[in-house]
Amino acid sequence: MTPADGRSRFGAMTSPADLDRQAAALCEGIGALMRQFKLEPGLLAGSAYADLHVNDVGLLLVLAEPGDWTVRGLAHALAAPDSTVSSALDRLEARDLIMRERHAGDRRVMQVALATEGRVLAQRLRAAQMDNCRAMLDRLAPGDRDDLVRLITAAARKDD
Repeated sequence: MTPADGRSRFGAMTSPADLDRQAAALCEGIGALMRQFKLEPGLLAGSAYADLHVNDVGLLLVLAEPGDWTVRGLAHALAAPDSTVSSALDRLEARDLIMRERHAGDRRVMQVALATEGRVLAQRLRAAQMDNCRAMLDRLAPGDRDDLVRLITAAARKDD
């Protein structure tokens, strides 16, 4: 967000028209990346992403990370409401990709883990992501690669 005086959070002046132009160009660029690397739902047939809701992909990838996962912990990791996570867990459990069980020490807490098939799918998803990222970076000069990674990392940083 820019303050009322038009300055970015870094103190640079940005006119609303410039910000709108940049946002439109970024939106167009991200859309082109999604189409080029078949990340849009309509282009996913035959990919590791086929038949998965976008929330399911994120959830599978988080569950593949080390840790004892609960619904609340997953919701926090994904910055999503508990209800969104629960719906995704229902879909994934129906496909035998995850397992849920009550915590032994606190029956109110539901622990979640990947089933064997879910672990295999999460590995395929991560491999597809890495392949896409390598292909994207391969189109850039080495110095530009570092800049892209730095800028995307900065844009994705949470404002806690």
